[in-house]
Amino acid sequence: MAGLDYAHRRLVNTLGPERVARGEHERMVYSHDFASLPKIALIQWRLYPDFVVLPRTTPEVAAIVKLSDETGLPITPRGGGTGSVGAAVPNRGGVLLDLRSMNRIVSLDPSARTVTSEAGVTWRDLDAFLGSKGFALPVLPDAAPASTIGGAINGGAAGTGSFRHGTLRGSVLDLEVVLPDGSVLRTGSAVDLGGAFADLTPLFFGAEGTLGIVTQATLRVIPKPETSRAAAYSFASAAAAARFLRGIVDAGLMPFHAALLDREHFVFERALRADAPEPADTALVSLQGPKDEVADLEKSVDALAASVGGAKVPAAVALELWERRFMMYGARRLSRGLVIARTLVPVSRLEEGVGRARDLIHQLKLNGAVHATLLDTSTAYLAPYVLMDDTAPSGGTALGFVKKLGDAALELGGHPMGLGLFMVFNLLKMHGRATGAMGSVKGVFDPNRKVNGGKTTELWTKFTWPVINSIPPGMMGFGLDAAAFLRRIKPTRDTFVRAYERAKGA
Repeated sequence: MAGLDYAHRRLVNTLGPERVARGEHERMVYSHDFASLPKIALIQWRLYPDFVVLPRTTPEVAAIVKLSDETGLPITPRGGGTGSVGAAVPNRGGVLLDLRSMNRIVSLDPSARTVTSEAGVTWRDLDAFLGSKGFALPVLPDAAPASTIGGAINGGAAGTGSFRHGTLRGSVLDLEVVLPDGSVLRTGSAVDLGGAFADLTPLFFGAEGTLGIVTQATLRVIPKPETSRAAAYSFASAAAAARFLRGIVDAGLMPFHAALLDREHFVFERALRADAPEPADTALVSLQGPKDEVADLEKSVDALAASVGGAKVPAAVALELWERRFMMYGARRLSRGLVIARTLVPVSRLEEGVGRARDLIHQLKLNGAVHATLLDTSTAYLAPYVLMDDTAPSGGTALGFVKKLGDAALELGGHPMGLGLFMVFNLLKMHGRATGAMGSVKGVFDPNRKVNGGKTTELWTKFTWPVINSIPPGMMGFGLDAAAFLRRIKPTRDTFVRAYERAKGA
């Protein structure tokens, strides 16, 4: 492998000195994503990249990928860094490819109702552009203000609007992808050609950049809705709020969005700002469409909520909750870290899933809250979060919660979401012997494992020597089970979140 100074010169020759960084501060910023990694993680992974590069064009991305063969440095693609499974974090240093400078909206085709955008455009900016043209995105990821087009596609993101308009994956019509050999592939078409091999887009959706680097996407758009209205309801328990969400499905109602926020979420909010809504287990519903249709739908939703003991909250509070829907994790400011456990569960078992999440938070003596969203008529997105102190020796034990909730989701007929440093062990549980086929697919696209390697069927360490160069997925799972056990026998609940403790006792 060529030396780092040589690699630096070659990168500078490709992009120019202003778009290649190797200072410690710049590298540190990219050593984690939105979720926290405990300091102990530095023992097994080299989380700091050797270089951070900012390409602006697809040919520049291809040139950097080809350069990897010469320098021997692995490549980690990254968007807005809003993920929470370590997928956009290096495990062996190398080159961190920040795609946010690829931020052009390429074209809008009003007649075909499609928009083409570079991977670094944020969903918020794209939605604002479309709104000015009379269109809207059918689905927006939860982290839309900072999440990029490429990042959400790589991560297989869930999104607001999917209950009415279908999943984000169904909105992605075509991708431009730089493959690990530096060639450029178009995966689909603006029209549905039909047939399993006519469209390769699903192969790259949710692959976390392990098969190639998404540089451009063509998405489906819809006319901007005539009316948009938010409604919210408080319930005596999170279980009742979950029954309400299930009732929406059973009644055949079709809101734009329906979500659950438990009482603890609002306790966190109160700790951050005194004017936050009164803590209560709450359901938030968004209604969009023609004015008369929205009015009729709201009456039906009101009646359903009342039938399970829900009380409608003032319209101003509902609107505030809707406008803050992309700011779900403000509680991170109360601690030194936050971890999100992203899972999918059947709608029919959502109440059990919410209960399991709350029980785990209590059993592991954590500070946390539960959030759930209807994705479609059969699937719910269950994504509780817990606070942690990632500077404390015991801080990493909070990651045991992610493992245990993933196990619970599997027991309920669902599964955890995402690929990354802490998710590799899930694949064998989810897919059994088919996991080997996934490794074969990776081998076809990337035989040298140079693009986001060691995060699918194998878990790399920072070492390259035999035996210690990877962690068996089962051992990683065992380690997280041990972390959960340590949480259970911990004598007291975490009390480092002082503002939260004061708000909870108020």
